[in-house]
Amino acid sequence: MAAAGAAPNVNCLADLVATAVRRAPNTVAIEHDRGTISYGAFWQRVQKCANALIGLDLPRGARVAIFAYNSPEYLQLYLALQLSGLVVVPVNYRLSSEELRFVLDDSGAKALFIDGTLVPLLNERRSAIDIADDRIVVLGETDSPNAYNRFIDHASDSPVALRSTPLSPAAIFYTSGTTGFPKGAVLSHLAILTRFSSWGWRFGLTEEDTTFVPGPIFHQSFGSIALVSLCVGARVVLRSEFRGDQAIEDFRKYRVTWSFLVPNMISTLLEQNPGGGVLAGFETLRGIMSSGSRLPTPLIDGFEAAFPRASLSDAYGWTESGWITYCRHEDMMRTGRSLGQASFGCRLSIRNDAGEEMSAGEAGQVYACNPVPFLGYHGKPDATAAMRQGPWETGGDVGYIDEEGFLHLLDRKRDLIISGGENIYPAEIERVLAEHPEVLEVAVVGVPDPKWGEHPRACIVPRDGASISVDSITAFCAGRLAKYKFPKSIHTLEMLPRNSMGKVLRRTLREQFWEEGKEKT
Repeated sequence: MAAAGAAPNVNCLADLVATAVRRAPNTVAIEHDRGTISYGAFWQRVQKCANALIGLDLPRGARVAIFAYNSPEYLQLYLALQLSGLVVVPVNYRLSSEELRFVLDDSGAKALFIDGTLVPLLNERRSAIDIADDRIVVLGETDSPNAYNRFIDHASDSPVALRSTPLSPAAIFYTSGTTGFPKGAVLSHLAILTRFSSWGWRFGLTEEDTTFVPGPIFHQSFGSIALVSLCVGARVVLRSEFRGDQAIEDFRKYRVTWSFLVPNMISTLLEQNPGGGVLAGFETLRGIMSSGSRLPTPLIDGFEAAFPRASLSDAYGWTESGWITYCRHEDMMRTGRSLGQASFGCRLSIRNDAGEEMSAGEAGQVYACNPVPFLGYHGKPDATAAMRQGPWETGGDVGYIDEEGFLHLLDRKRDLIISGGENIYPAEIERVLAEHPEVLEVAVVGVPDPKWGEHPRACIVPRDGASISVDSITAFCAGRLAKYKFPKSIHTLEMLPRNSMGKVLRRTLREQFWEEGKEKT
């Protein structure tokens, strides 16, 4: 019988990576643009980074932001911050300088690790960012006195004593904001540990796998795949960007076995096979999982033709709760293009506005109950309370559960645009365009896009005598919004459709741009 009050041997994700290191320190951990790094060498740098972070003399629980591209150093930092009792704030490197300032200010970040090529963007708002110069560390090839290599070079690589508890904050992931400003979803060490570990189990990842990670690891999705791969001792092929031709080469060269790709990445991959038929050199590939937007039927057909030995799966969820469903290849078409059944350890519920649970087949808001919920939105208790009903959490989507327990989505979060796997809320764009001197009123909706699934279209009521073009709107958004949020088309009209309460009828606007009978999910 265990002694009363015995402490757990695994407190955070980094503890699992340490286990993989001890098991096989000389095996390859990461293949990346600059070469190869073994588990032993990778972990030594994690320990040095953790000790260097402790040397910053920040209080436990202090937030530290990472504004950088994919690299082994990014993953080292993620794990070192866990070991040192600090909270990681991954920041989307596509944000504008003003959006970066907001996230740093809202999170209360006390230190920043930034890619050298992004420093000019930081400098645009440097005077408004309350982080000391000696706590801004530069990643990548740089001669900066605050370079990352200099930061860790003289630090000890001795093990760091435990500085956090399982339920203390580990990370803050910023989500797009329905009010025009993003919210920081706070996850505990236990939430990350159970969530990522269950996904690794679900995907069947082991030390025999080679996973391909070409998407930004500031996203919980791509980041979780890289980290859980390291937890089991797999080899990670990490790229700073996704290119179809390079992806084909990487899959063949490194004999990739499994990957997570958003739908437009899979589409780009298939474009490298214009003749159709089986793609040679993919004998080791056993599976690809997707998420972010619905997989079109032609894409599924193309995948099955190109990779007959591999399975294609789908997952659905939101930042706060993670992937709450998983749909196996064999269930995709059989269940009428459902999003699958509840993920490992998760329960699903469909509820009406009164909070009452609906029966099978009845539509309502989608709720999930995870083994370990997120801790809430940073500094926003009201927003946290609004998305919870007891142990249940919702992302605001509407759907139903059929008799077999498969979830079917009827509509995304109200007004949400999903472009190339990125979530874009119209309010973020409208907040900026409302300041345009020639815009009287504006509403933004998602419209079909053959490459990205959909893109933002600005529906604008111009001021008298104004002449508005896409170019002028793009120029105005520069520096105010991330480029992927720029409206790629505009539609001018005399007035916006509204209901009797004066609320803009976005659905009315949106429907006119979608093909008759085509479902927007």
